[in-house]
Amino acid sequence: MIVWSVAGFVALVAGMIWGSKLGVQFSLSLVALKALPVVILGGLTSVPGAIVGGLLIGVGEKLSEAYLGPHLGGGIEYWFGYVLVLVVLLVRPQGLFGEKIIDRV
Repeated sequence: MIVWSVAGFVALVAGMIWGSKLGVQFSLSLVALKALPVVILGGLTSVPGAIVGGLLIGVGEKLSEAYLGPHLGGGIEYWFGYVLVLVVLLVRPQGLFGEKIIDRV
């Protein structure tokens, strides 16, 4: 409970600083929408997984925009991360670096 409280407070302070420096606008929500597939891809319980997931999605978005964008009409960088996460979750539901949950019945 203490860790969640501290994390919420840090997120509150970071949001206030970011909002005062850059201004609060609708496009700020795109940052949060980009972070969701990164965390899910890496695994919800793994910080190194989130780092690797961010790198994979970032590189994948730019490569797909360069190579697949002209064939698909552009705009692929907005939905590529979600498609990649869906493919990975079909193979490995806990993410790339997530802990495998073993239920004993």
